[in-house]
Amino acid sequence: MRTVLIDYRRVKKPLNWKNLIVEIGFGRGDFILELAKKNPDRKILGFEISGISIGKLIKRIKKESISNLYCVQLDAYWGFYLLLEEESVDKIYINYPDPWFKKRHHKRRLTCAENLYLFSKKLSKDGEINIRTDHLPFAEYTIEQASKIKAFKIHFKKLCVSNPLTKYEEKWLSMGKDLHEIILIKEKNPIPLTIRELKEVKMLFPIKVKGKNPVLQKLLGKEVKLEERIYLRFFKVYRGSSGEFLIETLISEEGFVQRFFITLYPKGEVWIVDISPFSQILRTEGLQKAVEFVAKEVFTFP
Repeated sequence: MRTVLIDYRRVKKPLNWKNLIVEIGFGRGDFILELAKKNPDRKILGFEISGISIGKLIKRIKKESISNLYCVQLDAYWGFYLLLEEESVDKIYINYPDPWFKKRHHKRRLTCAENLYLFSKKLSKDGEINIRTDHLPFAEYTIEQASKIKAFKIHFKKLCVSNPLTKYEEKWLSMGKDLHEIILIKEKNPIPLTIRELKEVKMLFPIKVKGKNPVLQKLLGKEVKLEERIYLRFFKVYRGSSGEFLIETLISEEGFVQRFFITLYPKGEVWIVDISPFSQILRTEGLQKAVEFVAKEVFTFP
């Protein structure tokens, strides 16, 4: 059976896909389904963080027997970073992203220079980013950010919408609102820009500690800065019937967040500290550092 939902944690990266059409944040899925139907000979890929939206799209793909549409439940920045080869995408659609109205939240906008830089690296020559918005200040911000990386020819116009309409378009058109469209056409490679990066590893190694029983209360509710832009937070500790412990843990690396369990269990004269095999994770250097931190912290006594 064809895999519709791509598991970024398990798939071989990057995907060996070319001439892709991508939608970022497909919502209820009307637009991306129509893209797939209109382009039956092309792979269509959607990024979405809502599990509900993902589930609904998969049901519709199966019901309508669509064979060229795939989706990933992941923030688009990390989806592009981890999964896509350079110059493998022909078109990117971004329909009505959150404008993050407050000035202090502008760095969260999907069209910040860092994101546009990464998207442009994945675009083929003459590839396009097509952005729709009802928020004029957001459109102006997008044009300003796109200009910074000096990769695009920029077109900006009032949008004349045709079917299929997104749910937002239906709402806003009924209210008489103006809609705007920005088309960014890649003319050349962007100027160099420092961006967030993750270091993925092939294996994570358990830590062996010889000594007394661990003191796990030290970790409950604790927040730790491991190093610059890598943070840990510990929640509950669970005790198993065989004497093992599970520590509910969250890690943020460069803004990439994973929630998982660290396990501790006795083996002969030593304790083993490791990532629980029940945790669905992307193996990163940060996770290895988290295991090493816990091993040091809970077996160090005053």
